[in-house]
Amino acid sequence: MRQAENNRTIDLLGGFKRGKGRPSTGKAKSNAERQRNRRERLAESGFVPLTVEIPKELFDGLTKFVKFKDVTKDQVIERLLRQQLLRQR
Repeated sequence: MRQAENNRTIDLLGGFKRGKGRPSTGKAKSNAERQRNRRERLAESGFVPLTVEIPKELFDGLTKFVKFKDVTKDQVIERLLRQQLLRQR
């Protein structure tokens, strides 16, 4: 605490109230905006999304393979498709 006649020292325990958390910048994006930007970046890079449905045991095998080889699922699927579709016939 400071003395009553001291008008130079800031009172550390009172007077200044600050809100919790990080201050707002006003530039926050919604989840939809972030996803749209992500899709635009992927399209500019030449990628397109692909959604597939596979049996659970195949998905579990893919997950184990990805962990063992330390690669992403995208990389594994891309390599498999290239091997099957682009091979010499």
